Amino acid sequence: SGKCNWGIATQRPDLVKRLNPDIGSRRLVNLMDAWRHEIKELMGGMGINSIESLRGNRLMLRGVGLTAKELEILGIS
Repeated sequence: SGKCNWGIATQRPDLVKRLNPDIGSRRLVNLMDAWRHEIKELMGGMGINSIESLRGNRLMLRGVGLTAKELEILGIS
């Protein structure tokens, strides 16, 4: 529609020129890195030291916002 305020989904040169792929990619890397640190902290609080130890371990899963049928299908209490 050409109505994207930041030019991400537009072809308008005045909006497109505001985008800097180098800065955008750096911000994305920073976001992913922050998520990685946060997940490691959460896992550490649960006594989990690696992602691999979560594989197949349904004891750590909680079905928040899922229906009874979805919980049954996933095997989560």
